Amino acid sequence: MSRWMVNVRGQSISAGSMDELKALAKKGELGGGDIVQPPGATEWLYAVEIPELKASLRPDALDDLDLPDTSTGFSPVVKGLFAGVLVLVSACTWAYAFSLKNKIPTQSLELLDASGASGLSFEQVIVTAEGVNLKAEASNGSADVGPLPKNETATLLAKRGTWYKLSYNGKEGYAPVDSVVPAYFFAEDRAKLDYDPLYNPDKYVYVGNASWTMAADKAKKGISTMSASLQNDSKFGMTDIKIVAALKNTSGQVVTQKEITVEGVMAPNHSDMVGTLLPAKSEKDALPRIMLTSDFEKLIVTDPTVEERWLDGVEVLVGDEETTEASVTIVEVRAVPPEGK
Repeated sequence: MSRWMVNVRGQSISAGSMDELKALAKKGELGGGDIVQPPGATEWLYAVEIPELKASLRPDALDDLDLPDTSTGFSPVVKGLFAGVLVLVSACTWAYAFSLKNKIPTQSLELLDASGASGLSFEQVIVTAEGVNLKAEASNGSADVGPLPKNETATLLAKRGTWYKLSYNGKEGYAPVDSVVPAYFFAEDRAKLDYDPLYNPDKYVYVGNASWTMAADKAKKGISTMSASLQNDSKFGMTDIKIVAALKNTSGQVVTQKEITVEGVMAPNHSDMVGTLLPAKSEKDALPRIMLTSDFEKLIVTDPTVEERWLDGVEVLVGDEETTEASVTIVEVRAVPPEGK
């Protein structure tokens, strides 16, 4: 069950429902300035920013957010600095146990490092939930791969829906996105926007266009060729792309569905096509390579003969049943962190 993650004055706790959050707020254990991560989300909000919760916050908890008015003699600039210091101190307290290898270049993280607190590399996340296990697949019913202890760091490999693919202690698997905190949690708002594609790549990569063509060759009866263009709207390269191709019959039932791993790296702010490099005749046991056109073009430079084995699109076995509807969906992707960070 997805839970609400809460950071209260540097301590990480969780709540199973909005009612639990309201109860914490009414008891004064949750203040308006504490940060909350909704189930399935990667972004964090101040408690006072959540409409359903605001009414339950005690007046004194809201008062904690109010900086001195003009009668105190503090200017708006000083008020803003004071608020920034409070947020920074809270982040430093929460992050003290983690060593920094690569910093996100923002003032907040530089201050965290200078204070002797820790930070994270772009590929790292902190486990914030109790009892998390890496799963073999992005599903609660999937087999456990191994434990993912709270307060440990794991390496981010990809995102699939509301799951992150992670590496920890030599094992790879999936964990819910709301069970970990990515590196950019500690950054300023502008930096969060800049680096959001690293932790939410699925928001920036999508299928621009897709079409299906039934093979005219009788030797390929029952085979459909899928053509698809992918679009990357971020400043980071995208790789480890997995797509699902599905075809439906006249009754709307899925006739065939296939998950396909696409080789290659999509360039930032770029569109690319998906195609197939067929094995050479001498490669009897080799499988076709599904890859991005841009990566195939790099192969041509070193070996022009590969062009003879290139197929624009991907062949999918349909069978004899008539199909009337088709779709291509990106289900998993990884953003490439900037080099030297």
